[in-house]
Amino acid sequence: MPHVRDETGWRRRGGNCLGGRRLRGLALAMTLVLLGAVIGLGVRRAAVTDASRERLAQTLRAQIRERTTELAATRSRVGELRGQVAASRGERRRAAAERARADADVAALGPAGGWLAVRGPGVRITLVNRLGGGSGPADPRAGAPRGVAAGGLVQDHDLADLVNVLWIAGAEAITVNGVRLTALSAIRSAGDVVLVDFVPVLSPYTVEAVGDATTLAGRTEQSAVVDRLRHRPGSPVTSLTVATAADLTLPAAPAPVLRNVRRSGS
Repeated sequence: MPHVRDETGWRRRGGNCLGGRRLRGLALAMTLVLLGAVIGLGVRRAAVTDASRERLAQTLRAQIRERTTELAATRSRVGELRGQVAASRGERRRAAAERARADADVAALGPAGGWLAVRGPGVRITLVNRLGGGSGPADPRAGAPRGVAAGGLVQDHDLADLVNVLWIAGAEAITVNGVRLTALSAIRSAGDVVLVDFVPVLSPYTVEAVGDATTLAGRTEQSAVVDRLRHRPGSPVTSLTVATAADLTLPAAPAPVLRNVRRSGS
């Protein structure tokens, strides 16, 4: 083996090789230690990560179950609400149909009931008191004019009898001095003043009726009521005329206020 000489003396060249081997062994050992530390750290981190993932998975599965239950309950509620909406729509359609029928009935019964204005041909009957009196409204408290006997005035029953003749003859609507008569109307007297639905009226009395003009006029002229008023001794009227009219317009009566209602037959 060759030898070299330096300041410390002769040494074998193989000494440097031994030192290098020791350094390489130390470096390898340190590398293995570091690699083991890294692997251990990775294993620990992997273990922590797996545990976290498992906890997260469990949480997500629990939330999925809760949301699934809530979704099922919501779908059930939606089904119930849809059924209620369908039932409400059915009731609304039935109510609308009933209202339409009621409106049709009101429209059909309006002329006869008196709450709708009526226009058409008919008759006009005029009566004039034998003893004075003026047209228009009157004060029921005033009584008969001074010096006028009640026997010279048209009474409430005279007008009521004439109105009944017109109803029987087929009149569709009737007014007395512009006051529309209905099924609830009353012709009464207060003293010597005639009241039609509590509205005082005075001579001349004008009774208008819409219907078949020829029939109404003929039946009225032939009635015992007209015969009595025209020819009875001491008749309260000086004139009673029955005339046909090609076009009459009768106003609507005020809507009645019904405070008590009872089903028919109850």
